[in-house]
Amino acid sequence: MRAGLWPTMKSAGPRAVLAVALAFMAGCNSPSQPAIAPGYLRVDIANSPLSLDPRYATDAVSDRIDELIFDSLVRLDAQGNFVGDLARDFAWRSPTELIFHLRSGVHFSNGRPLTARDVKYTYDSVVDPAAASPKRGGMAMLAAVSTPDDHTVVMTIRRPYAPALEMGLLDIVPDRTPAGAVPLGSGPFRLARFVRDEWVLLDRNPYFPFRPTALAGIAFKVVPDPTVCALELLKGTALFAENVLPPELLSAVRGRGRLVVRQYAGTSYQYLAFNFRDPRLRDLRVRQAIAMAIDRGALIGALLHNTARLATGMLSPENWAYTADVPQYPYDPAAARRLLDAAGYRAGPTGVRFILDYKTTQGTERMLLAQALAAMLARIGIEVRVRSYEWPTFYSDIQRGNFDLTSLDWIGIADPHHYNLVFACAMTPTRGLNRGHYCNPAMDRLLEQGDITLDRERRRRIYQAVQKLAAADLPYLSLWWEDNVVVMDDRLAGFEPYPNGSLRSLAQMTLRPLAQEAKAP
Repeated sequence: MRAGLWPTMKSAGPRAVLAVALAFMAGCNSPSQPAIAPGYLRVDIANSPLSLDPRYATDAVSDRIDELIFDSLVRLDAQGNFVGDLARDFAWRSPTELIFHLRSGVHFSNGRPLTARDVKYTYDSVVDPAAASPKRGGMAMLAAVSTPDDHTVVMTIRRPYAPALEMGLLDIVPDRTPAGAVPLGSGPFRLARFVRDEWVLLDRNPYFPFRPTALAGIAFKVVPDPTVCALELLKGTALFAENVLPPELLSAVRGRGRLVVRQYAGTSYQYLAFNFRDPRLRDLRVRQAIAMAIDRGALIGALLHNTARLATGMLSPENWAYTADVPQYPYDPAAARRLLDAAGYRAGPTGVRFILDYKTTQGTERMLLAQALAAMLARIGIEVRVRSYEWPTFYSDIQRGNFDLTSLDWIGIADPHHYNLVFACAMTPTRGLNRGHYCNPAMDRLLEQGDITLDRERRRRIYQAVQKLAAADLPYLSLWWEDNVVVMDDRLAGFEPYPNGSLRSLAQMTLRPLAQEAKAP
């Protein structure tokens, strides 16, 4: 019977699969599920956080949870601007000094006041080589942190460096918190329980001001299987999930039960990378031909179910430095073939001009994209051999620049300094993230000016030129910016979307009890 059940479910589509599985699971209870008290929000996440010590957290899930437990000197608002968090105000005191004045009355969740001493300790512990913090590299331009008094922090920068405010995003832990310990925070919640690969339970920080109607706590449940996540949302076991369900499951849950699906513009940037060490890909005409052979709009519709926007570059329209005035490459296979002919790569008797290797990691979505790209490039005579690897092997190859073509994404680009990390000549592996070995002295000059120019309007103009040059040179073919998609119970109110996917607004959300609804006329 089991052998006949799977093909039936598979052919029936997502809705039928969910219906059968929901009926099967109705009488099942997870033995690892703790009791969730009234007023707590159950949130499903796809992966367990790697670290809840913000000095060591590098993955998106850890960041999403840490920002509910900790405060930083500054944060990014919904428009991507730096705003004060622990800092009531901040400013450049000189071209190499940033000064922050801390808010009064901030306490860690054990009641101890937060002072400038805690801020200095946090930064010192990150830059200390013995601590082996993965965030030390991001502090390379930080010369020192000083504390003239308990409510003043001064960052001394090694040279004029416009992106320095990004260093202010580091979450602050108490003075003398050892590495490996679970730190206390001063944010809206405190850690109550962490069972790796299972649960992260947060209670309210009693020393953080909040409305009586706000959530009493949050229970993050690790659910790697998106179908199981959809089932738990439909059953009402889970009440909230962001960017967990793949597009094909969204249609299966949309409008069912108490669930609402909300889609917001996001900043996660998907791109196709070219390796400039391959002489064929160094030819701009070949890169332009590849760009015009790919129907990005069709990919967004077929693979992503229209949960993305066509991208013009790394910076999305929500970024303060964004410009849409860049070279574009509309879908035009005929023009692509003419470009390849002009470059000397004419089709042979079999119709193939040349062969490229495309490396990807395992996973259905990654493989579907790779296969779709290969099919589109085959139409213009480029044969693409898709090779799939487990993540460690794949990432090691990409880090070394061992690929012809590959597609990856950048998540949460805030400052346009990111262009320096991926396109500067000096940033090839192992020094940086320029894995395709792109090098253009004109780009380097613009990137250097962008880093040392503190005036924002002048910086904007510099990075608009950077975006135009990047679109013309095509070290990356921009594919799309992925939307953030939230599935939540309709009793929840107060969610504020952030383009970078931040869940900070969970601290202000309210949950209407079912009992209250039953009393309504």
